[in-house]
Amino acid sequence: MAAAAFGVVVGLAALAWSPPLRAEPRFTPGPCWFTVPDGEAALCGTVAVPERRDRAGSGSFRLPVAVLLSTARQPAADPVLFLEGGPGASPFGSGEATEERMEVWWELSAPFRRSRNLILFDPRGVGRAAPDTDCPELDSVDASPRARPVTREQRAAAERAAVTTCANRFKATGLSGALFSTPISADDALDVATALGAQRVNLFAVSYGTRVALEILRRAGGRVRSAVLDSVYPPDVNAQEEAPWLAQRAFRRLFDDCATNRACRAAYPDLEKRFLAMVERLDQNPVDLVVGEFESRRALRLTGAAVIAAGLEAMSTGEALASVPAMLDRAARGRYDAVAEWAPTSWLGDPDTADGLAFSIECRETVNPADPIKQAESARRYSPYGSVVADDPGQRVCRLWPAGQQEPSERLPVASPVPVLLLSGAYDPVTPPDWGERAASTLPKSRHLVFRSAGHIVTASEDCAMTAAVAFVDNETLPANACPGAAKPPQFDGP
Repeated sequence: MAAAAFGVVVGLAALAWSPPLRAEPRFTPGPCWFTVPDGEAALCGTVAVPERRDRAGSGSFRLPVAVLLSTARQPAADPVLFLEGGPGASPFGSGEATEERMEVWWELSAPFRRSRNLILFDPRGVGRAAPDTDCPELDSVDASPRARPVTREQRAAAERAAVTTCANRFKATGLSGALFSTPISADDALDVATALGAQRVNLFAVSYGTRVALEILRRAGGRVRSAVLDSVYPPDVNAQEEAPWLAQRAFRRLFDDCATNRACRAAYPDLEKRFLAMVERLDQNPVDLVVGEFESRRALRLTGAAVIAAGLEAMSTGEALASVPAMLDRAARGRYDAVAEWAPTSWLGDPDTADGLAFSIECRETVNPADPIKQAESARRYSPYGSVVADDPGQRVCRLWPAGQQEPSERLPVASPVPVLLLSGAYDPVTPPDWGERAASTLPKSRHLVFRSAGHIVTASEDCAMTAAVAFVDNETLPANACPGAAKPPQFDGP
């Protein structure tokens, strides 16, 4: 059955896609914008990629590239090419955070670099790359502290004005939604590799970057020796339609694990029942709080939806998982300090995300194609968890943003004979293990490891996941007993 599905998808993909016009990518060396530690070496510069591959002479964009060089005397010819998540995030971080981020990269990449180089780059429109697609208007909307939370209407009006200003500037500089998509990101990544002389690569991708990696496998699988996909986001799912289910399954996992753990069950009896009662209570009578300290202080209206979002935020971070039952128990008793700290801001702006690039891709590939009937049915079926999308700004943004239109063929599953390692966290509320299984069904040489105590981006919290990733790139396979501790359920903190 899997082999038959594999053959069908290969045939459909071959019929649906024809190779784009290619321009020769160029690498220009330049100084590194971060400190290279003693005993290490890096090659930095930019790669020029075509602005539009379907139009000759359309100009080019320059993407910052850093190659963290191998410590081997003769590195393997196929480097590791890292694909960041987001969309809109930079692997280098921004501002003062760059040095700290790169310190992590030097340490994290050391096992890979025992045998091969590691390539990092900013995608078009992100970080230091051209064009600049950030929307500083959104970052400044919520910059000034407020004594009281704004209303939903006030927030929507402020965001609408900021998005409109950014969209107008976006268009005035000659940018359009046709310049930003997952297929274009895939072509850019391959051009970076080509410009650096790598005819074959090993992909290491996280979150949204796994969708780009899968598109590379679809378009140019022959150039990929192996791939590691951490927190898998396949092209044939729509996160907008499935958001209520994503929230429900994460909480279901938490409540079931607590109920089967004697200590957790004794410390937090009837946790699910009390949690749902609290959600209903806060939806009827929200609580206004001030959270954070000094410059980070912000006014928060704690609703049932905000508590659900806070729980999901904490579960997505593997290190915080052990404390989630205690946090929810405390909140159910009317002590909201801990849960309020995890409640995400309701504003759109994110200084670490290239908003314009993110809007272009999310509107094109998630929000606009989403079926409103499926969304409504999902919200009703998984109540009260459907409240996480009740005030979702996606539709408001995408009515204003000049996004392109996704081709139906892009939503087909990806079939490839390339060896692929898929990593999932059982508590991931963003890219659940179910999506990893879905992607694996058309990848016949794949291996899927699920870490029972992990959330989103497994390699960031599970040492064995990173060890497995390195071993898989080295050997294109893993032993049957790899990461035996992955199946261990979480141990929760006491009161």
